Amino acid sequence: MVALLYFALKFAAYCAWMYLGLRTIHKDRNTSAFLAFGCGRLLLGILFGALIYFLSSLLLSKFGYGFAQNLATYLAVYVPVRWVEWSIFAALISHISFAEFVVGASKPDRLWRVGGIVISCLADIPLIISFGGVIPTGRFLC
Repeated sequence: MVALLYFALKFAAYCAWMYLGLRTIHKDRNTSAFLAFGCGRLLLGILFGALIYFLSSLLLSKFGYGFAQNLATYLAVYVPVRWVEWSIFAALISHISFAEFVVGASKPDRLWRVGGIVISCLADIPLIISFGGVIPTGRFLC
């Protein structure tokens, strides 16, 4: 049941953030695609879950275990991976060059990506709470 609620929360958060992105990054694009983009973002998170699991497990084996190590691993792995995930959708929304894909096309684009990372991390909190406050690094969080 926790997993279903987790995915429902992620889907709702991603759809809302995609709607905002469609309105702010590419103002003349039809915003009705926000549900499809939100679903795509959730699926991309699932696909990237394997990469996240591998990188988190690798870092944890180097850092050791404990709250500080889990937090450092979470930030070191999830934030850059989520930048790539949100960059993919920024590219889909606004058709940008490779250089713009890497660093962002504009200040609103970069802020939207950072906001997407924050939304993704905030939506992890219920799952972290369900694990008794343990940050589930080395496990899949899309």
